[in-house]
Amino acid sequence: MKRFLKECYHMFLRIWVAVCRRLPLKKRVLFFSIRADGRLLENAQCVYDALDAEKTVFAHKYPMPSKWRPYIYYLLLTHKVVVTDDYLPYLREVELRDAQRVFQIWHAGGGFKKMGFDVFPEPDNIHAQYDDVIVTAEDCRKFFVTAFRLPIDKIHAYGLPRTDKLLDEKWLEKTREDFFGRHPSLRGKTLYLYCPTFREVGKKRVRFDPQLDFARIDRELSDDEVLLIHMHPTVDYSFVEKPCAHIFDLTKEEDTLTLECVCDLLVTDYSSVIVEGSVLGLPMLFYCPDFDVYERGFYLNYPDDLPGEMFTDGSQFVDRMRDARANRSIEREKEYRRAQTSACDGHATQRVVKVIEDWLRE
Repeated sequence: MKRFLKECYHMFLRIWVAVCRRLPLKKRVLFFSIRADGRLLENAQCVYDALDAEKTVFAHKYPMPSKWRPYIYYLLLTHKVVVTDDYLPYLREVELRDAQRVFQIWHAGGGFKKMGFDVFPEPDNIHAQYDDVIVTAEDCRKFFVTAFRLPIDKIHAYGLPRTDKLLDEKWLEKTREDFFGRHPSLRGKTLYLYCPTFREVGKKRVRFDPQLDFARIDRELSDDEVLLIHMHPTVDYSFVEKPCAHIFDLTKEEDTLTLECVCDLLVTDYSSVIVEGSVLGLPMLFYCPDFDVYERGFYLNYPDDLPGEMFTDGSQFVDRMRDARANRSIEREKEYRRAQTSACDGHATQRVVKVIEDWLRE
């Protein structure tokens, strides 16, 4: 019976898609995100706020209930423009209409760790329906050709919209003042920010052990030093379970951009937060205890092309942070900025909005 009902539902969906394809196509923009529930993340929100057009937001973490499919298909097939910032799984199931356009404002637009088909070769191309894709520099376009199996003329160095505000001094000043208003005890202290990314084995997410003794780190930090932690958005656990005097996990309280704006040093591993770090001109350090077994692979020559040093021994954590702040890799930072984030010039949102507005006028 279950199999019969499933087949009937699939038949209904095929009929429903055919019906939706005949409905009027609205001169409207659908912002579709699988990265958060009920809200757009920074890239999409920047474009949404700047775009003067009729708009719809559909933001829910994937996977979504099967019963939502009719509504999702309806949205996808009745909006002139679809904007997404991550994988859009339903594009495997629905062929859009000829007059529709899809803009992929990819959340990590640099040529850093490998992604898409460069990591998981698959028979069908979930990215095939994109009309335009964002990257952060001309040198990065070639990486997205293989990652998304798209011609290079669909990939453009527009920059990341969320980085525009990082070049606005008034916004930076207000962001910092607001942060220290919420956390007055941190004002005047040296703030180290640790932003590790998620881990996976094959396609399965796994818990990451950073191999750090946080109690020891807490003792080694001076009263003028603080370690702030921000976990990846898809991670639901914390490294620090007991209260510490000099270590604070602000994942649930602050967004990554705000923390990067107030920190004195960014420590990460394989995370795209280095894009914002580069635009902000932050000194950076890369702590990678699992470097020898990390699966993803990289487009750049890791760690030689990084804008900072890489290390693997957690017992050196505090000393390496202090040294990285005092002895910056200025030339490496400049070369990374040129190769990876040169299109992030404060006008990325403007460029994306213009493309969308041109599509709406077609």
